[in-house]
Amino acid sequence: MAEETVKKIASYLAVNFSSLLKRQKRLKTLKEFGPIRYTEDMAVADLTSISVNTGSDKVQTSGISKVPERVAIMLESGYVEKMQEKMNQEYEDLCEELEYVSWQLDIIDAAMEERMTERQRVIFRWVYLEKMSLRYIHDNLMPECSLGTIKNERDNAVQQLAEEVRIRKATANVVDYFQQLGTEAERDDGVFESDQRTRYGRRNQKNKRNTKAPAGEAEKTTNRSTS
Repeated sequence: MAEETVKKIASYLAVNFSSLLKRQKRLKTLKEFGPIRYTEDMAVADLTSISVNTGSDKVQTSGISKVPERVAIMLESGYVEKMQEKMNQEYEDLCEELEYVSWQLDIIDAAMEERMTERQRVIFRWVYLEKMSLRYIHDNLMPECSLGTIKNERDNAVQQLAEEVRIRKATANVVDYFQQLGTEAERDDGVFESDQRTRYGRRNQKNKRNTKAPAGEAEKTTNRSTS
C-alpha cells in the first residue's frame, strides 16, 4: 500500500471516529433483533395499504380492480417468500457492515492504546470523538500548551494511527477490507473537522474557561468488539 494511501486512511479513520462508533451502536442494536420473520398477515397489511408494484414480479394484476383479488394473486405468486428472502439478505448485509465497522474501530483502539502517548490519546479523543476545536482545547483544557503544540500532538497521534494501518496491512489477510477502506479514504476530502468547526459555543467557552483536563481521561476506553 502506497504511503500516501496509508496517510489518507489514517486521516479518514480519525475524522470518522465518532460516526463509526454511532454506526456500530446502531448496527449492534439491529443485529440483536435478528432477521425479521415476514408473515402472511404482514404481507396482507402491506399490500392493502400501498399500491401493488409488480415491476419485478411476473404477475398480471393491472386488470384487477378489487384489492382482495390483487392481494390473493400476489400471495399465490410467492410474495411472502420473496419478502422473507429480502429480509434475510438485509440482515446478512447488516452483519457484514457491523464486522467492517468494528474492524475499523479496532485499528483505532490499537493505535490509541499501544502507540499513542497519554497526551496524544487525550487530544485525539477530544478532537475526533468529542469534536472539540484546537482553540477550545487550548482555551479551556490545556491553557499551558500553545496551539502549535496541541496541533503537533494531534498530528503525531494521526501518524501513530497511520503506523498501525501500515502494520495491519502488512500482516493481515483482510485484503478486501483494506481495498474498500482505501477507496472510501480516496473519496474523502481529508479535512480535519476540528479545524473547521467546534461543537461548543461561546457561552460554553466562557463558562468553562478555567476547566482543567480531567485526571485519567486518557484511560477511558470503550468495548467495541462485535457481538
